[in-house]
Amino acid sequence: MAKKSEQQNEAPTIEQLRNEAVTTAFDQIVLDGLQLLTVFESSKYRTIVTVDHVGNSKYPYLVKECISYFYNLTLSKNKYGNYIIYISADTESISRFGGRIYNELLRSLFNHTGSKFTAINIEDSMESSIVTRQS
Repeated sequence: MAKKSEQQNEAPTIEQLRNEAVTTAFDQIVLDGLQLLTVFESSKYRTIVTVDHVGNSKYPYLVKECISYFYNLTLSKNKYGNYIIYISADTESISRFGGRIYNELLRSLFNHTGSKFTAINIEDSMESSIVTRQS
């Protein structure tokens, strides 16, 4: 008689649950950012590019990116495998259009990662910066 192989359903680890929460927050921030761009008539300012880096051996720490004229959102993982959301804007877009889009995106970031809004604490899973473009 053949033995039946028993398959155990392992519960997800706290790290897996945290990474899922960070991914969900990232996806929501991308949607909020896209909504912010709808006010522009020019497709140059409304367009975003999303890149899925999973499985890319050249950039093993990158997970996803969302790039627009105004900001860059990156979902990455650190050397311990914990997901982190990076948000950056450049001084050129802020000087041309003001800081409203960047500020609203930061509010979205805080709303979707704040402990009041998530079951798992992911407040330490974000980083923001403003970058000066090099000509």
